[in-house]
Amino acid sequence: MKEKHGVNLLACICAIDKATLPTLMEYWVPGVEVAGVHELLGNALVMSGEKERTADLRGEPLVKPVEETTHE
Repeated sequence: MKEKHGVNLLACICAIDKATLPTLMEYWVPGVEVAGVHELLGNALVMSGEKERTADLRGEPLVKPVEETTHE
């Protein structure tokens, strides 16, 4: 999956899975990180009036998406 589809993140809902899977993923599929669905949701939320964030919930810098250009 990683090579064929470019998978680099495994999202799970269970905190126990989030705690135990990183070691297994490091062994079986190096380069694929484990994140919780709640973490993904928290990073995606934008509340009105909040100051612009520069880091995600892990403290890693946010990457601005490349704006799509329309070809007319």
